[in-house]
Amino acid sequence: MKKWKLLIPLLIVIVMIFFISGYRLTALSAAKSNSFLSKDAELMEKYDTGSSVIFLFKNDKEEIYQTVHSEKSGVLFRSSASTYIPYNSDKIQTVGGISVTTKNDATTLLSVISYDEEIAYIETGVEPNIERKAISEGERISFLFPFSEQIDFLYPTAFNKDGKRLYHYGYPKDTNVFNGEDFKWHKIEGQ
Repeated sequence: MKKWKLLIPLLIVIVMIFFISGYRLTALSAAKSNSFLSKDAELMEKYDTGSSVIFLFKNDKEEIYQTVHSEKSGVLFRSSASTYIPYNSDKIQTVGGISVTTKNDATTLLSVISYDEEIAYIETGVEPNIERKAISEGERISFLFPFSEQIDFLYPTAFNKDGKRLYHYGYPKDTNVFNGEDFKWHKIEGQ
């Protein structure tokens, strides 16, 4: 009986340490415990990569989209990576993006909404993993890759139905001044 009196408080302390460290029973609860996730965030989508899960949230109050990565650690989950993208009124918008490498997994997510009726598809990736997805006005599509790569190095490009390049994602071409507000979709002129 004395052993149980000592063991129970020790187990409670261990559980509290795990809880304070961000470990949770589910991937979603780990994501929601991420200190950078807004309290009013609303879940939009879940992407399961095997040993981790990526969640896409939106927060209309703060006008941001947030992407949160939760990784499996034994029987528990922990979230230590997140990104955010402010709302904007551009014709094509990135609403989610994250590139993560852990000891068990590597993944890259790009999620895009188009409000340009001319855009027929988006192509992104690096050889030999280049993906093309059709998109309609008002639709959101996502690309999930089994490797970690900086989003702009995936060279996301939006095309019309005839294959003409309309937009590219990243910084403006021919710039050497890198401002975070300029990291977005840019119309390709003069083609």
